[in-house]
Order: sequence, then C-alpha cells, then structure tokens
Amino acid sequence: METNRKLFILFVSTLTLFAVAIMINAAVNFRNYSYNNAIDKAHMAAEIVRDGLTAHMINDMMDKRSHFLEMMATGNDVRKLWIVRSKKVVDQYGEGLKSEMPRDEIDKEVLETGKEIDRFYEDFDNALLRVTIPYTATSYGKIDCLQCHRAKEGDVLGAVSLEFDISDLRREGLWTLAKIAMITVVFIILSLLLVKYLVAPYIRFFKTLEASLKKAKHGDFSLKVQTDIEATDIRAVAERYNELIEKFQNTIGKIEQKLAIFLKGSSHYCEDPLEKATHTIDMLSEIHLFKNTIELDKDLNQIYQRLATIIQEIMSPDALIIFDVDAAARTRHIVFDNCGKGVCKPETLENADLCRAFRTHSAVVSDQYPELCPGYQGAYAFYYCIPFDITDTRGITITLLSDSKEKIDRFKKEETVLRYYLENSKPVIESKLLMQKLEEKSLRDGLTGLYNRKFLEEMIDKINKQSDRHMTRYGVLMIDIDSFKMINDTYGHDVGDTFIKLLVETINHETRSSDIAARYGGEEFVILLHEATPEGALKVAEKIREIFSKITVPVGGKKITSTASIGISFYPECTRNLREAIKFADIALYKAKKSGKNRVVLFGEELPKERGDEEGFNACSATDSAPE
Repeated sequence: METNRKLFILFVSTLTLFAVAIMINAAVNFRNYSYNNAIDKAHMAAEIVRDGLTAHMINDMMDKRSHFLEMMATGNDVRKLWIVRSKKVVDQYGEGLKSEMPRDEIDKEVLETGKEIDRFYEDFDNALLRVTIPYTATSYGKIDCLQCHRAKEGDVLGAVSLEFDISDLRREGLWTLAKIAMITVVFIILSLLLVKYLVAPYIRFFKTLEASLKKAKHGDFSLKVQTDIEATDIRAVAERYNELIEKFQNTIGKIEQKLAIFLKGSSHYCEDPLEKATHTIDMLSEIHLFKNTIELDKDLNQIYQRLATIIQEIMSPDALIIFDVDAAARTRHIVFDNCGKGVCKPETLENADLCRAFRTHSAVVSDQYPELCPGYQGAYAFYYCIPFDITDTRGITITLLSDSKEKIDRFKKEETVLRYYLENSKPVIESKLLMQKLEEKSLRDGLTGLYNRKFLEEMIDKINKQSDRHMTRYGVLMIDIDSFKMINDTYGHDVGDTFIKLLVETINHETRSSDIAARYGGEEFVILLHEATPEGALKVAEKIREIFSKITVPVGGKKITSTASIGISFYPECTRNLREAIKFADIALYKAKKSGKNRVVLFGEELPKERGDEEGFNACSATDSAPE
C-alpha cells in the first residue's frame, strides 16, 4: 500500500507539472509563433516593396509609387506601411513624398544604425507589432543598388515600417490554451482513475518484464514473459508482449535489410540489430540534411565544395579531384582539386573522350588492370574514377587518389553510399545549371547574341586577376560603324540593325572561341583577343574592316555599304589595367574617325601615320591602316 500511495502521489504530481509545462510551453510557443509570423511577413513585404520600388525606378515610374505602397498596406493584417528615405537618397533624389519623411525616433534610429527594430505593443484587448527594416546598399544579388545610388556597400538607403494587428492570433491562442486546459483536466482525471484501479497489478507485471527487457536491450528478443497474475488484462498484455517480441525478433532482420537497400555497402558493423537500423536511419537523415543544405547554397561552386567535403568524410582519400563534364562539348574542367598536381593529361580536358570513365560511363578502378586509363599521369599508386550524369549534357567525374590498396577497397565498399548522396544532389545541381543558363542570357545582347556591356564590366576585374596570375595577354579592339546615325536617319533603324548583325557575323567569323566579343554600346563593339600579338591583332582588325566594307545591303532597289573604324591597344603592354586598355583603344578609335574613317589605328602618343611610312610598328605606337 505504501508503494501504491507513493506512486499515486508521484503520478498526480507528475501529471500536474506536465500539464502546467504544456500550458506554459503552448502559451510561449503560440506567442512566439504569432510574433515570428508577423516578422516573417514584414520581411517578405519589405522585399516586395524594395523590388517594387526598384522596378518603378528602372521603368521611370517613381511618381506612381504611392498607389503601389497603398496596395501593399492592405491585407495580410497590415495596419500601416510607410517608407522613409535616408539622407543620401534625399541628397541624390530629393525629399520625395511627404509620407516618406521619418515619422518617429524609431525611423531615425534605423536610418542611423542600419539595424532592424521590432516593437511589440500589447494591452488587454489588442496586440500590435511594429517592425522597421533598413534597406542597405549592395552590389550583390539580383539587384545592384550601386548602379542607381551614389552610395557605398552597406550604406543605409532608407527603411520600411510596418504595423501588424495580431489581436486575432492572440485570441485564437487563448482559446486554444483553454481547450488544451480542458483536455488536460479530463486526461488527469482519467489517469487518476486508471492509477487507482490498474497500477497495482501492473507494478507486479512490470517486474516480470524486467528480465525480458534487459535481454531485449541487448538485441536478444528470445525471452518470453510469464506471469501468475489472475487479471485477464494483465495476461492479455503479457500474451501480446510475447507476440510483439516474437514478431520483433522475426522482422528486425527484415527491417535492417530494407534500410540497407538505400545504403548498401556501409562500413558500419554492430551485432545489435536495433543499433544497425538506427545507424542506417541516421545516415539517411544526414543525406536528407545534405540535400536541404545545398538547396540553399548560392552557386554550383559552393555545392561542389560541400560535395567534396562529404566525399572526403565518406571515402577518406589521400587526394580528391572533381571534374565538371560538358558532354555536348566533350570537355572537362576542374571544380575541386586538393591534390595540387595534375593527375590527368591536359588533352583529356579538351577532349573528354580520352577519359575512360567518361567514355565508358562506368567506374574506373586502377587495380583492375595495369595502366587501365591512358589519360592518367599522376604520382599516386591507385586511382578510382566515378562518373555521374547530372543531365543529358552535363555531369561530373570524381577522381579518388591514394597510395594505399586498403583505401581502394574502402572506395569500392562506400561507392553506393556516395552515389546516394549524388542522386540526392542531382536535382539541385540541375536546377543551378538552369539558373546559370538564365543568368547567362541576361548577360547577352538580344539583337546580336554577343555579351553585353554589363558582362564586360563584371569580367574586367576577373580578367585582370587571371592575367596577372597566368601572364595572359589581350589585344583590345574597339570597333565602331562609320556614319551609323546617318544610316539610321536615312534608311531606318531596321537597316542599321542589319549592318550591326552583319558586323557581328564578321567578328564571329574572324575571332576564336577563346576571344571575348561584346557589344559595348549602340554601334560600338569591344573584342578581347586572347594571347594576341600586335601583328596578329592588326591582321584580325584589318580583315574585319575589309570584309565588312565589302558587304552590301539591298535598300529600295539599290545596294548600300558601310565601313567600320577600329582602335587597338594591348594589355598589359600599354597598361596593367584592362579597363584603361579599353579606354586607350577608344582613343585610337577616335583618331581613326578623325583621320578619315574606315581604318585601323593602334594606340600611341603620336598622331596616326600612314602604315606604309614605316618599316614596322610598336605595340603601343599610334599607327593607322587605311584602305589603299
């Protein structure tokens, strides 16, 4: 009786504390949910407002932004919404609307500190959340604020303030808590009744279970429970428990086998079948977490870096290389390499068919046959190459390297686990490839298909760094169609567009795949000739000029022609700054225009000279070439 009384008191106390904990936890969680939900809405609305205002600015519709803001301020429990301008924006664009001035100290503090401020106001009847979010200048992401604003990275351009009425959510929360309280009371009453009538016999029954549970804890489900209690329910539980143990014993092996299908070849070993199943489920969970993580990664490079980390954790190779394979172009390039030395012959990068793994679409293991892959030239004794297709035209090849035969055996054993990671990565990488293609389209000129000026500006710093590191040279050509305005004014813009397209066709025909051609503006084009000599650059420029001057366009029953002037400079001979080299080419172009048009001029300090006046020319001497 003493044991029963203690258990009764303990049970009641535990249930009461549990009920109180549930009520407190539910109240706190519901309040936090309401608060966080409103905060999330505020951030979403702030992003929509920012994107909307950017669209208005881009489309020169800022005078119509009031209607947009009014629309945003309706619905979704938003009571009020207003935006404020920072001093930098006011100095650049003016004070704007009267409603865009700071309304209170919170607006001023956010503009000054650039930090979000949230305020929660609550009384007996109402609950109000005020959120003020700063807009900071950034050149990253899909919106480049620095293109339109005279500001630095991180400068506060303004802020948006929103007020949310979350009174209804609070009332719903109170009603939910009331229902939880009623259900809890009913549960406690029923539990007390059960304790009164059932605890005593179950205590005796649980003692009989102890021996069986101890064995079951170690994976032994062979011991059945025997009891001499007369209560039919206890006997029924004992019988069902024995049935469960027997069923568990028969099915645990099958469960383990089913789970092992997903991760066949795992190196984990344990005699306890439950621990084995737990390990397998943990690994599946890690794979799921990996997929969720890479879905939020910024680009393919970040995904490949994360994939490399996972591969090293699973396989533990001495060195690892990951190739991005373009099956359509039959080329490969390295996206991860911690080896530091080239292990594949250079020609396998330009011709993927020389890679055995790519050609056979199967894993290549060096211990299968001596010198199995002719494209391998590394110092490691063993290599293990795993090809994996992402799409019909893109894939990756994973090259695992080691001097240990035992590592190769591990690679074979864990390949299935790795492939499961790859299968989960596949849709994410495929999506990133699609986004990459869409982004590339945004960097192309719609009329000509060439790269646009935005692309060129973004690439200048990258090319500078790459050229400094690899001693790369570029011949810079600035091309302009002569008298283009007259062509448009006389024959129409469609004829002008035709000449632009014909010039681009000529440029594409006379340049290589390693060269970069971009439409710099209207009828101006920039060509970066990779590793071009002065003689080679001048030859290309002359061919473009000459071929274009002979092209005719039929207009109104007659055929017309046009010409082009070209300025040339050289990087890094003329300057160590590629942007400045383009400027020098533009200066040479100006000299070509001034000295008669339809000619090629090299940048230099002197005025243009006739090409026939001198025996040779210097890469940075002003020399022109005019038609004979």
